Amino acid sequence: MQNSAAYDGAPARAARRGRGELVRPRIAIVVGMKSEARIAAAGADLTIIGGGSAAQVEHGLARAHHRARADGKPLHGVLSFGIAGALAPHLRPGDVLLPHAVHAGGKAYACHAGWTGQLSRHLPHAHSGALLGVDQPILTPEHKRRLHGAHGALAVDMESHGAARFATTNGLPFAALRAIADPQGRAIPPAAMAGFKPDGTADIWAVLAALALSPGQLGGLIRTAFDARAGMAALLGSRRTLGSFFGFDDLV
Repeated sequence: MQNSAAYDGAPARAARRGRGELVRPRIAIVVGMKSEARIAAAGADLTIIGGGSAAQVEHGLARAHHRARADGKPLHGVLSFGIAGALAPHLRPGDVLLPHAVHAGGKAYACHAGWTGQLSRHLPHAHSGALLGVDQPILTPEHKRRLHGAHGALAVDMESHGAARFATTNGLPFAALRAIADPQGRAIPPAAMAGFKPDGTADIWAVLAALALSPGQLGGLIRTAFDARAGMAALLGSRRTLGSFFGFDDLV
């Protein structure tokens, strides 16, 4: 496995050369939902919406990478940015995680040490640890506890492993910034998951249909919404702190 920590920053330095002008590093931002994409505010050409699918993430990154190279504006790094579910019991909604690695499929994909270190300096209260990538939603506290015990990961999401896999394969620096949206001890009602489309948009009618069939989910759905709001607020605060370059410009 290629370790992204070996990246020496040459592409970023190259981005700053040329007629002495400062050129924005081109960072592909991987998110799960359009609401996360709006917070990232990286532009449509640099934003990949995974919609909970690592395969969709990798396909989108491949297209963006090819288009960027064809335009003579290559990508300089890949950042996974969004909310995640807590596996560790001490994490609460709104906590920020800067993982050192993403675990998936029996492999560990290292995050770029220098980039992650710069993110940590901007966000000193962020937690450090492993992030687990999965292909199906993790909805129950029991399942979260089992995964934490089996893998030691602090949190879980459904896009980061696709981003990490692509970045590693293509020799690009990779980092992740994820905010906790649901604690380990909280179950996520199925109605909440029914509300997300593969394109990252919300489907309120699907949520209402699920509630009509099972009205008892309403209380859990309200708690989930409040938890998610805390996670999204933490994302927004982190984005404002990091500025335009997501900490990548500090590498050079």
